[in-house]
Amino acid sequence: MSKKTIYLLGILITIILGTFLSWKYCCTTNTDDLQETIAQPIPKPEPIKEETPKLSFGNIDEKGNINFSFDNIKFKKSSMDFSPSFMTGLDTELNELKDFVIQPKNEKALSIIGYYMSDETNNSIFPNIGLARAVKIKNYMFSRGIPTKLIDIYSEVNDDLEVDNNNVMKKPIKFSVGKSKDYSKLIQKIMKEIEENPLVLEFDSGKLHSEFTSEQRIKIVNISTYLDKVDNSNCLITGHTDNTGSTESNLTLGLKRANFLKDYIIRSGISENKVKTTSKGESSPIASNKTEAGRQKNRRATVSIN
Repeated sequence: MSKKTIYLLGILITIILGTFLSWKYCCTTNTDDLQETIAQPIPKPEPIKEETPKLSFGNIDEKGNINFSFDNIKFKKSSMDFSPSFMTGLDTELNELKDFVIQPKNEKALSIIGYYMSDETNNSIFPNIGLARAVKIKNYMFSRGIPTKLIDIYSEVNDDLEVDNNNVMKKPIKFSVGKSKDYSKLIQKIMKEIEENPLVLEFDSGKLHSEFTSEQRIKIVNISTYLDKVDNSNCLITGHTDNTGSTESNLTLGLKRANFLKDYIIRSGISENKVKTTSKGESSPIASNKTEAGRQKNRRATVSIN
């Protein structure tokens, strides 16, 4: 073998050996590193934590409800009226309460309990004056931006309420914020009851006013609850008369009776735009106009809900 051949063979072996060593210690290591890098999971970005609004005032009970009171709320005994001036200086708390309650993710509702004493005179349309007080405060809260759909009202008798020398009651209202309630079954029950046994208010001949029975007061509360909790709901009040007088005067009289009942329902806390009135005068009798008993039944105002 010539020197030239040996020389060329050495170069070839060097090239082959160098290629092998390069693959062994360079490419293989890089491949392993690449595989190890691929095998490692890509870290996920930390989720952005949204701060849940909290109330800076109130105490949390064992059920998770936040209880609080506004000591400046004052009612006189046997009265359902108060002055909104009691909220002076509490704007911050009210705005905080509104922002907390209206957050959909909170699923919270504001509960208002109106207390009353057993010896109080009830001049409201409600079953008791405590409920009337709760309604008054509910309406005020609505005026401050809290939807009535998110406000629940209750009443409780409390003969331990303090009454000062000016006949003013101390702490007649209690507030709490807790989990929203499911009103679907109650709403269905109210709708069925009103459809099967609607609110009917009878009037004496020529009269525009009438007294409410205990059962009718409860029906007004139920109608109010329905209109509060059901979106886009409304009620229609229809006034009727007997056949005494002219058709035109009876249409007018029927409408006045419907508006009388409308005023009471609005006073129960329902927005005026949810209550509509109409009159059918003498055109839809439910009894004979030949007897006084029949004419009494025909002089009425009825409520239907939609």
